[in-house]
Amino acid sequence: MEKNIRIGLWILVVGLSYALYTAIMNPIQFNRERKQRSADVIERLKEVRKAQIAFKEVNSYYATNFDELIALIDTGVFTIVQRRDEELKFYNKVYREFQLKDTTYIDTLGFASIKDSIFGTDYNLHKLRLIPHADGTELTLRAGKIKSGSLTVQVFEAKAPREEYLNGLDVDLVKNAAKDLLVGSMTSAKINGNWE
Repeated sequence: MEKNIRIGLWILVVGLSYALYTAIMNPIQFNRERKQRSADVIERLKEVRKAQIAFKEVNSYYATNFDELIALIDTGVFTIVQRRDEELKFYNKVYREFQLKDTTYIDTLGFASIKDSIFGTDYNLHKLRLIPHADGTELTLRAGKIKSGSLTVQVFEAKAPREEYLNGLDVDLVKNAAKDLLVGSMTSAKINGNWE
């Protein structure tokens, strides 16, 4: 009888030790995995930001979807220009004297591929839309205009929900210890991310 109680107590001690170890290690392992996955998603959102800035430079507005964005980045070109300011001497007939006039010359030097300039030649543009670690789920991309004082400003937002990039991890920890990652804003004229 006493032997059975001792065996039972040892089993209880081992079980409680394992439960305590798991309770301590789960958040630690979750944070390690969350940091790694967040870093991958942040890198992707930075790439989307670069692509949107290039798109706006060419079109004067942001892309509203990834099909439009990827098509321009894949086939579009930047115009390389050189600006020169010079002073020209001319004869002013009214004052009957030579005067100087400021003149600006803008020369087109050539064109460069947007994709090669931003991402390099080997970059796969079709992964630009995908959330890392989310099994093919796409980022949410929105764009539009807002009023900022008396100005109308172009804005965009790309978002990766925490439930998507942290799928497969402890659901309670995802809800309580993580946040959606996004770059840009649909309510203010900013293009930084919420991790900065």
